[in-house]
Amino acid sequence: MNKIIPSLVAAFALGGAVTWLVLKHPVAETTAAAPDTGPKIEAGTAAGKSQFTTKEPVAATLAAEVRGYGRVLDPAPLIAAAGEVAAARAVADASEKEFTRTETLHDNGENASQQAVETAEGAALRDRALLDAARAKLVATWGRSLVERNDLPALLHSLALGEVGLVRIDLLPGDAPEKAPATAQVGLLTGEAASHDAEVLGPAPATDAQAQGAGYFALLRTVPPAPGTALRATLTVPGEPQKVMIVPRSALVRHEGGVFVYVKASDGGYERRLVEVARNLPDDGVALAGTVVDENDKVVVTGAQQLLANEILGALGGGD
Repeated sequence: MNKIIPSLVAAFALGGAVTWLVLKHPVAETTAAAPDTGPKIEAGTAAGKSQFTTKEPVAATLAAEVRGYGRVLDPAPLIAAAGEVAAARAVADASEKEFTRTETLHDNGENASQQAVETAEGAALRDRALLDAARAKLVATWGRSLVERNDLPALLHSLALGEVGLVRIDLLPGDAPEKAPATAQVGLLTGEAASHDAEVLGPAPATDAQAQGAGYFALLRTVPPAPGTALRATLTVPGEPQKVMIVPRSALVRHEGGVFVYVKASDGGYERRLVEVARNLPDDGVALAGTVVDENDKVVVTGAQQLLANEILGALGGGD
């Protein structure tokens, strides 16, 4: 019995040692590792992956344009000023009718004295002057093109309901066209938000204190951002049209202050190319200037940001 116990202790000790060795140094699996799906990421290239989709750019010709900045206006002052004009007109019309009635009674020898005629005439002249002053104030603030619109009452109603938006567009000195453009495209100043078509109502009568260039009022026929929101604007002007290549906005990536697209290379990878954005289009597209890409290229439209991340990681030695 005394001999058995030491033997058991030795056996347990040996088994524990073997177990410790196995846990400390496990046996390598004999199953072969999965094959690499592509080459290592190198600067400007990336292995083709199924999550990356491409699309050929579309050639287009865009009319000449100038770029400016603007902001969404609060329509309340315009609505109030137009209301003052309407009220003054109603008073002036009533005074004019009263003067005409009193004068007719006096001429027919009825119960209307000369003094009554003069009092009615003075009231009519006063109210007409007040109407002219209110209208001159409206024109001086908002411009004749806007004030004299035939659909001004309906436009004011839509502005009051927030169905449309009133914006002001300002250009830098020297960028003003000879003739006011009829249309513009406006969008949020920050980000890559899509642009929206706007109807240029006419020139603004006062110069913006900061821009010091030509200004225009425009109508945004969509639910507008909050008053005071900064905008970027593009106005179509006479001039030579510009040839561009159109790609989806999702193809663009920003890196170190530049804008790039990824184009599928002949070796199956992807190369990054610096591009110049000529215009943001209202249909979520972007017009690229120059000849960096053409209709034969396959531009990455899904996964471009991932390609940039892979490229940066590879340059840092972080692997694929």
